[in-house]
Amino acid sequence: MSTDGAEPPETANSITGEVSGISVQAGVVHGGVHLHANRALAELGQAFDSQSALLRLMADLEAVHRDYLLMFNAVLDQTPDAWAQGEAGFAEQVGKVAKSLRRLRVDFEPVRVRVHALAAAFSEAPLSAPERAFAVAVLKYFPTGEIARTGPPQGAAAAITVSTRTSGTAVLDHLYRALDGELGQELGVLIKDTIAFHQQRWAVVCAAFAALHVA
Repeated sequence: MSTDGAEPPETANSITGEVSGISVQAGVVHGGVHLHANRALAELGQAFDSQSALLRLMADLEAVHRDYLLMFNAVLDQTPDAWAQGEAGFAEQVGKVAKSLRRLRVDFEPVRVRVHALAAAFSEAPLSAPERAFAVAVLKYFPTGEIARTGPPQGAAAAITVSTRTSGTAVLDHLYRALDGELGQELGVLIKDTIAFHQQRWAVVCAAFAALHVA
């Protein structure tokens, strides 16, 4: 979905059915960042048979993970090297990358919000230890600041909410800093580190999911 007022896309979600854009997301969404889950959604998650619902949760997170990899690899191919800063066309190319990332990251946002909310509900539900461990692993798949730089945002980055950020907002923060002339981290390296972060967290999720069938 673009940011130019176009109709939001419909995204399939195996847990809660069809999702139509950001208007029906659970909780509060600010700048594309999930902030709070609706209590009714948490109750819905606990109402499911745990094994069946956790299987669906895994399927949805797998879709989110695949989306993250496609998204960040796509923007990585467009990202200029840090040494090109100050050269003609650098700012324009960084701007294109930021625009592309903003567009790509909202496509699966409704699913990300629901996966996060249901995992939070399950992590506090009366489940078995392996089931709760899996729910916690799903929660930890989403960054809580590990990728974000420290300190208050400056310039164009001030529009980003620092306390609750996804990987996409963290990368956008650095893209905006590049546009403002302060490049604290080589952009390509940041994106590669972001991909590695999600690959590592995904491996933890897979291990926790495998333990469900052993217990």
